[in-house]
Amino acid sequence: MIFAAHESCVIVIGAGMTGIGAGYYLGAAGISYTILEANEDLGGVWNTHRWHGVRCDSDFIKYSFSFRPYLSPHCLQSGATIRNYLRDVAQEFSITPQIRFNTRVLKAVFDPAKHRWVVHTDRGTFSAQFLFNGNGYFSEEPYIPVFRDSAKFKGEIIHTSNLDGSRTFEGKKVVLVGSGSTSICCAPELAKTAQSLVLLQRSPSYIYEITNRAGPLILLCQNLYRLGLRAPVRWLRSYLQFRDDVIFVGFRRFPLLARRFFRRHWETTVGEDELRAHFSPSYDPWEQRIAVAIGLKEKLRDGAITIKTAPIERFTGTSIVLTGGDSIDCDVCILATGLNLRFFSFDVYVGDAKIALARINFYKGLLLGGIPNYFHPMGSWHSAWTQRCEPLTRLAVRIMMHMKSRNLAVVSVPRRDIECRPGITPNYVIRTLATIPRLEGTTNLPSIDNIFCTRFRAAAYHFS
Repeated sequence: MIFAAHESCVIVIGAGMTGIGAGYYLGAAGISYTILEANEDLGGVWNTHRWHGVRCDSDFIKYSFSFRPYLSPHCLQSGATIRNYLRDVAQEFSITPQIRFNTRVLKAVFDPAKHRWVVHTDRGTFSAQFLFNGNGYFSEEPYIPVFRDSAKFKGEIIHTSNLDGSRTFEGKKVVLVGSGSTSICCAPELAKTAQSLVLLQRSPSYIYEITNRAGPLILLCQNLYRLGLRAPVRWLRSYLQFRDDVIFVGFRRFPLLARRFFRRHWETTVGEDELRAHFSPSYDPWEQRIAVAIGLKEKLRDGAITIKTAPIERFTGTSIVLTGGDSIDCDVCILATGLNLRFFSFDVYVGDAKIALARINFYKGLLLGGIPNYFHPMGSWHSAWTQRCEPLTRLAVRIMMHMKSRNLAVVSVPRRDIECRPGITPNYVIRTLATIPRLEGTTNLPSIDNIFCTRFRAAAYHFS
């Protein structure tokens, strides 16, 4: 294998968290690369999602890159802060010049004879030995349920994917439809700009509220980092991940105790009837993602936000009618109903054969069965994306360097039929459960995977 100076060895798809991280590690290893980004700016979802209150739900000290941790007195960060952070990282490590913006990938073809990928885009073709896919797992198209008589509604219906956070809704009666992280992040900020806000959820979900102030341990580790001591922040990131994994496993193992925890979390804010109607899901904690709130309790106490829980039966010209007969006056209906899962935004070919990507095995959350020289690092469902994605990126680079040292051309893993066992079961997973990739070779707990599963063992892969 030869790393030619006049061409890229790796094509990276997407300039979000995964793509920028890949750019850093490839550059540090001396491997040439080109990043193809469909949009006019980097950032991935942190660039395209601009609704009110958009933010990361994970402690940003561990969501940010290990090679460039973000230091702040706040645990969670807004979408705008994350965009600026990614721009700074891309500039600092000379990643920006390697990005081809406004370049959308249409299909990717692996040439078995030349051992190279040819990536077809709307701005021409690119060729490289390796393909590194960082396009995430959500589609750009929002999931919009069909509501009876929505065409009769005289107001506005808009999805959060198309909502700009700079909009105000003075004098407007706003209904925010959804019960996941998007709606819980969005509601307190929307309430600041609307005459009234009703948070309408089809069914209850688990919500945990924080103050967003970094604790003494986080602040101490950050201060030591500023003084040049790097180890405390590395330890902190590992500790926070271990804490998340313990909570995830503990809640799944002891659901009754977990339910009691959430009951006590909300019982001083809402009454017994509200607690039972709006904060007591039918499923157990961490069967779906747990939404993290900031300021929701205050808005509920002062009446700026009202929660309703019932499916929508139909729209009228000026209201939303719920099953059971309740009616909510509405000028603007904002849908926080999420996105559809989409692990592959383009078709993949090996030679002339189009790869059937449905139900494909996903080895260690990095390689896909039967697709040569292809890496697709996958973060964890229940924790910060980078905590597993970044170690997997380092593993991909180690594989490439192993091939370089031995003049190898191809790496792959065999395709297998395995059972689908998703880590969580929210609606966006259930809707695509029959087709999504099947994880293998991983515990789906980054604290364990990052120690054992991301070690490089040449015997685990097929080289030629």
